[in-house]
Amino acid sequence: MFFLKKIFQKKLNVDEVEDLLFESGVEPKFADLILEKIKDSNSKEDDLKILIKKELTEQFQDKEFGNYEPAEKSLFVIAGNNGSGKTTFIGKFIHYFQQNSLKPGVIAADTFRAAAMEQLEFFANKFEIPIVKGKDKEDPSAVVFRGIDQLADCDVIIVDTSGRQHNNKNLMAELEKLSNVIKKKSEKFNHVYNLLTIDANTGLASKHIIQGFQDSINLNGIIVNKVDSNSKYGALLSIMNDFSIPILFEGYGEDMGHLRKFQFTEYLDRLL
Repeated sequence: MFFLKKIFQKKLNVDEVEDLLFESGVEPKFADLILEKIKDSNSKEDDLKILIKKELTEQFQDKEFGNYEPAEKSLFVIAGNNGSGKTTFIGKFIHYFQQNSLKPGVIAADTFRAAAMEQLEFFANKFEIPIVKGKDKEDPSAVVFRGIDQLADCDVIIVDTSGRQHNNKNLMAELEKLSNVIKKKSEKFNHVYNLLTIDANTGLASKHIIQGFQDSINLNGIIVNKVDSNSKYGALLSIMNDFSIPILFEGYGEDMGHLRKFQFTEYLDRLL
């Protein structure tokens, strides 16, 4: 059960709600906004849940969420720090496309971490899809350039990138170079996506990670992984407010089918 649900397990006054909001990962400015709205309301304490949902729905009514539909001739660059669930998400993404009758292929462009390449090869064998691998320490851009041509008969190409830290200058330069290579091949695709995976348990620190990657590549989608009952799920409110990047999917378990589109109303139901 998400931490905020404790608010509604027993009757609490407005002041008692504040600590629970903070502990669930809600940024102070959002907690203050919510609390001020509640204090200004004449509603009874039993209506706290309805009040919070109403205010948050109005706050984000113009945002887009989970608006991805699978399409042919798409390329996905998957970025994210090590430990963010990036490789597991790729496995789930492969399964997702196969469930939607599309043929995916994978480019293993993280040539700095052998374990990542091995895990991708495991998924490729599991789902019987083609994979293009780089050699140890090979230039990732070269791997991608070669891989796009080799996977020309695939409906969808998924590119795994290095998971070094977002403030690593070499990694950011590497991602920029990779993006330039993809632009040269852009006529081969109807859609190109730069997706960032984040760990739901990272909380508000995810904002710095997102900004670090956004400064180097044009992110057009966020994936939230490791969503469970202990996640600092409220932090997504600040992410949605501070960035125009839509949250597309949530990974919530280890099974390959445990991937769902992010829907704001369902998010509020789980949060509250």
